[in-house]
Amino acid sequence: MPIYAVVVTAGKEEYVADIIYNVAKRSKLELYSVMAIPQLKGFVFVEAPNNLEVQRAILGIRYAKRVLPEEIPIDELKRYFEEEKIEVNVGDIVEIIVGGFKGARAKVVKIDNKKQELLVELLDVPVPLNISIPINNVKVVEKSSK
Repeated sequence: MPIYAVVVTAGKEEYVADIIYNVAKRSKLELYSVMAIPQLKGFVFVEAPNNLEVQRAILGIRYAKRVLPEEIPIDELKRYFEEEKIEVNVGDIVEIIVGGFKGARAKVVKIDNKKQELLVELLDVPVPLNISIPINNVKVVEKSSK
């Protein structure tokens, strides 16, 4: 079954997922599952036969903005359900594999194990830019020589 992403206001993912579930149940819409993945802010994932059913479900929901038209491959979501231990050290060069900076290379500046986040400095940009990103959203390209 296809999975579609609904863009929602960040921080309201669980709230919107609950409302979509209740609307689908009450309106007898053909939705099979609704997921709010804690690591993915701003998205709710809905399993449905087509995009139109999802659009009907979010109609009038305040924090639901739009449905992305393309289907989301299940393989992209599986990584959030599997506990994968990534060995990252300060100074390593990583590639961002999810989000707006997908494909960008960055250098690890700081590791926050408590939040499971990295502070990275983007390398392929004209102006140095530091961003925080979840550890599971990167893959190590080059180990530091320490």
